[in-house]
Amino acid sequence: MATKFPFGRGSAKYVPGNAWMLTFADLLSLLLTFFVLVFSMNTIRFENWQAVVRTMSDEFNPNRPAISPTEHQDPPSVLKSKPKGLNPAYLEAIVSQRFAQIPLFENGQVWRKEGKVIMSIPASLMFERKDAIPNEAGVHALRDLAGVLIQLRNKIQVAGHTDQSPVANQLYRSNWELSLTRARVVAGILSDAGYREPMAVLGYADTRYNQLPGSLTQQRRYDLAERIDIIIIDERRDRGLYDLF
Repeated sequence: MATKFPFGRGSAKYVPGNAWMLTFADLLSLLLTFFVLVFSMNTIRFENWQAVVRTMSDEFNPNRPAISPTEHQDPPSVLKSKPKGLNPAYLEAIVSQRFAQIPLFENGQVWRKEGKVIMSIPASLMFERKDAIPNEAGVHALRDLAGVLIQLRNKIQVAGHTDQSPVANQLYRSNWELSLTRARVVAGILSDAGYREPMAVLGYADTRYNQLPGSLTQQRRYDLAERIDIIIIDERRDRGLYDLF
């Protein structure tokens, strides 16, 4: 006997439906798909899979360069250890003595940091404020210094530094450009004076102020904020004609 459910005034018979069969059929389909997938993964052949990967790679990336590994008998030059130059402590003693003999650089500073010997020259001794045109005294002093550098076998770098004051003229767009231009000018003077070896030219603007020696007074640090650093690194260059050390 069918159960009666009241609906308003009258009553209606409840007729059970077959909607559950749709859910059951979907569940069977999912189970069948899962088992087919598991079976296909267990029986895959590597050769066929490799062909599919190669085909898809060529289809979606046709310009991909071909890679052909080649064995080298000799190790690359970048992996070879670089020969060391003069000991930094010994080099500092030599450079300090020669540096002090140049009258214009009496207010300069020779110091050592992390295996490098740094000759810091206040920019005011060679350049006008926020300018990169060297004065005559600065050119002569750099020429004298070049005579010392060409006798060393260590590689050198030239780095420019500025303070935080912005560039007011229209010659340079920023302190970074000013510091780099000054370093290039100094490197060019050293090269014209006889130093023919390659030099790395760097511009740091005001980012290296805190790296000055902590033993300096605050006034001394302000004086060296705008400076040119000639850095002698602990790496030997090829022997030159005028090398003495």
